[in-house]
Amino acid sequence: MGAIQADVAVSGRVVDEKGQGLPGVGILVKGTTIGTSTNAEGQYTLNVPEGSILSFNFLGYLQQEIAVGSSSVINVTLVEDVQRLSEVMVVGYLTQDRQNVTSAVSSLDVRESAKTPVPNLAQAIQGRVAGVQVESAGNPGAVPNILIRGVGTIGSGSNPLYVIDGLWTDNIRDLSPADIESTTVLKDASSTAVYGSRGANGVILITTRRGRSGEPQISFNGYTGVETIARKYDLTNHSEWADRAAVAYRNAGLDPVVRMPGSVKGTPGYSDAIDTNWQEELFRSGKVEDYNLSFAGGSNTGKSSSNFLISGGYFKQEGIIKGPKFERYSVRLNSGLSRGRVKINQSALLTRINTTLLNDVPFIDVLTTLPGIPVYNPSNFGGYGFGSANLPNFSVNPIGAQEILNRTQKNNRLQGSINGEFAFFDFLSYRLNLGLEVHDYNDKDARREGYLRAGESTPNTTFLFENRGTSAATIIENTLNFNKGFADHSVNALIGYSEQATNVNNATARASGYASQPQYFFVLGAGTNTATPPSVGGGIDKYTKRSYFSQVNYDFKNRYLITGSFRRDGSSRFDASKRYANFGAGSVGWRLSEEDFFKNALPQVNNLKLRASYGVNGNDLLPGSYLYQPTVNQNVYYPLGNGQALQSAAIQTGLESKDIRWESRYTTNFGLDLGLLENRVTMSVDYYISTTKDALVNPPLPAYVGTAGFGQPFTNLGEIQNKGLEIALGYHESRKAFTYGADLTLATVRNEVLKLSDIQPVIPGAFGATRTEVGQPISRLYLLETLGIFQTLDEIQNYKSADGRVIQPLAQPGDVKYKDVNGDGTITYTGDRAYFGNPFPKLQYGLNLTAGYKGFDLSVFWQGVSGNDILNQTRAAVDGLNGDTNFRRDLEPWTPENGSNTTPRLVYGGGAEAVKNFELASTRWVEDGSYLRLKNVQLGYTLPKAVLSKIQGSSTVRFYVTGRNVFTLTKYTGYDPETPGLGIFGRGIDSGTYPNVRAFTGGLQVTF
Repeated sequence: MGAIQADVAVSGRVVDEKGQGLPGVGILVKGTTIGTSTNAEGQYTLNVPEGSILSFNFLGYLQQEIAVGSSSVINVTLVEDVQRLSEVMVVGYLTQDRQNVTSAVSSLDVRESAKTPVPNLAQAIQGRVAGVQVESAGNPGAVPNILIRGVGTIGSGSNPLYVIDGLWTDNIRDLSPADIESTTVLKDASSTAVYGSRGANGVILITTRRGRSGEPQISFNGYTGVETIARKYDLTNHSEWADRAAVAYRNAGLDPVVRMPGSVKGTPGYSDAIDTNWQEELFRSGKVEDYNLSFAGGSNTGKSSSNFLISGGYFKQEGIIKGPKFERYSVRLNSGLSRGRVKINQSALLTRINTTLLNDVPFIDVLTTLPGIPVYNPSNFGGYGFGSANLPNFSVNPIGAQEILNRTQKNNRLQGSINGEFAFFDFLSYRLNLGLEVHDYNDKDARREGYLRAGESTPNTTFLFENRGTSAATIIENTLNFNKGFADHSVNALIGYSEQATNVNNATARASGYASQPQYFFVLGAGTNTATPPSVGGGIDKYTKRSYFSQVNYDFKNRYLITGSFRRDGSSRFDASKRYANFGAGSVGWRLSEEDFFKNALPQVNNLKLRASYGVNGNDLLPGSYLYQPTVNQNVYYPLGNGQALQSAAIQTGLESKDIRWESRYTTNFGLDLGLLENRVTMSVDYYISTTKDALVNPPLPAYVGTAGFGQPFTNLGEIQNKGLEIALGYHESRKAFTYGADLTLATVRNEVLKLSDIQPVIPGAFGATRTEVGQPISRLYLLETLGIFQTLDEIQNYKSADGRVIQPLAQPGDVKYKDVNGDGTITYTGDRAYFGNPFPKLQYGLNLTAGYKGFDLSVFWQGVSGNDILNQTRAAVDGLNGDTNFRRDLEPWTPENGSNTTPRLVYGGGAEAVKNFELASTRWVEDGSYLRLKNVQLGYTLPKAVLSKIQGSSTVRFYVTGRNVFTLTKYTGYDPETPGLGIFGRGIDSGTYPNVRAFTGGLQVTF
């Protein structure tokens, strides 16, 4: 009778050459089906027969085999396979070894980006991927605008397409960063053309986490902390304001006792008993917390495998002012099954989001509201303080604005996909992918009674508005994939067919007249205002898309590379005659480092690849689904006949845009990839030229053709070009227990409008302060130029035009001096503006520094931009110096004794000239928007194995502290230089945007 082999319990950790744990390493007992895989920290546990040999396998690393001896702990360091260059990337519908990618594609280091405590991927990606600009505000739950290689459209959407586990979506807010396994950004036409009409703005591919074979794992990651505003203005108190306001009135020839009775020092009614610091009253410490719990596992018997992951998350962010907040509940279920020739994978995410929105513009009102006004005043209707005869001020009470109006959004969303694959042969397979996104929402605005600013007189201010609706989007994709090698040749090709449909419907209702006693009861049926009866509305929107597509990757001897893609899209958003369009791209690559002559000459160069691509993709993110059809209002009544009886009728309310067609974006890209010193040093460089043709514009037509009061029709007459250079550098080193690394991204972009409609060669922007015109970037500042401050009457009289006219005859010493651009001898708003600055940064950059020693790890991330300009409307509101607002304490206005050449005199009304000292559309308010920000810093400590052995069942315990937006180096004087602006034609304008906040958090990661 033979001896029975006993099982041996073996555990350990698998790391790379930098000492970082490798998740998902396959560990197999040689000659058997017994195996497992490492967890997120690279750790594993496995019961094996005595005397076994363990095989460690991980894509991109050399295989290792280790005999199980007497030790129960086997730690392994895997060495990178320089010949294969690590990872497999998803590019379009196919996978490629990174070494063979010929497109402009970037992978996000998810482990590093996850160290930033933010609610969504869009905020985490900022500065980490070259060529991706993130424009973010700081309000709770805000989803930033993402621009991949600049703005390439005027009338259509500019955000990228997100593909999450095969589901196409525009929504990234519901996805927790903790659920993300990998993120790939596709930037050029070669990588995005296979997405056709949705590829013009770039594509972000996201794969969510799944279970792995081996023992089930329970993981928890949670953090909590506080958020504060990073900067405040130093404003005058009530006494200081009263001094300056009196001077402003006197300089305007007005008696301050008449203009602000009771606020003039030395008069009987003056008192500074009320002295409100509005910033201290409005701002508070916000709270942020995020908790994620997951249960994952899987099995692999050799003939079949399965995996599962169940996770739940809770995120809450309270604003730095009372009112705004964001709350997200999420549940995820991912699973997969493979047996024989069949593979099935499924992903599902269910979320509930509650949001309370910001009201009005409190970040301007908090500066302009006078310190003598109390926050609350029982004498006023509603109980809030605001301007009065004694304290002339027309600012909205910023605290009352958040309390009196409650604007909430409740969103329920299901995002899911399921795909099945059947392999006819090892090289030929069919795949069916089904995706579904269902969104149910309920927006509600409820306003209590009361006034918030001087001059209000509406007798009943209460109302309730509700907007409820649902949307459902589906995608069905059928693909046939061929993947086979022939000696030195390798071909991976795909053909496919897809159908997409979106259905949206909503209903709105509004009622007013709600009583405060015994308490407010905000339901639509409770409104009692008969003078303004309840109103209802709603709509239905439906659009579909049908597509045929193909993609092919070819390489010869792993050194000569060719990629091609094609897609034919048909969209219901266009007239039948223009419904279909073709998009395609191609790219080539040459891996010089695989040539024998190169290997012998430069052995220290592990990888050198040259690549080039060209192609076209489209954009169908139109501002409506039925633009090509005229709109008709059937709810119209006309009095006709002798009795003037009302007769029902219909009227066309707008012109159709029948001839609109697809926007097309043509991109040329040249790139280089380099790896040195066993890939410890890496570099990727791309230069691109991207031109959007047939861009949608809607030039104004005369009212007599039927556009009066309605939207203008669109036409494809625009052309926009973006050029830029992108550089990504990396260096990573491991010295025994010490690891360190650095990753630097640099990007430039130059935006220029090449063509617009002859009917509207100039598009005005926000506040008349920006302009879009051929030869200029989109939304460039268009302003009056200030030449300083007049110091004397002689200077005013000597400031003359070529024909001897005094240009600003009504000015006084201390007034702003404006440049007479057109030389007509007078300053006018229409004739003397000129282009200034740049709304786009000339340089965007990010630097991530990492280090680790034994159980400690440190990550420091810097991010910044340079070369852009901002029109600081926030400062203009408080530095107007016209008497109706508060003032900055550290500002020194012009006086005969203080001959400032930058700050004018205090004068109510801004002076006697037609163009005032406080003119917003002037260079007086333009500031350098460059900044360098310590975006994120995290210090972590992982408990050693000796300690963990005393904690039953635990395999990883890590503590960490994080600082976000710790400090910013900038010359910008506003709350935050990182402002998203006011839409596409309001770029570069800070109009009181919610600033990005400073946050400090502490967290815990535990794996069992």
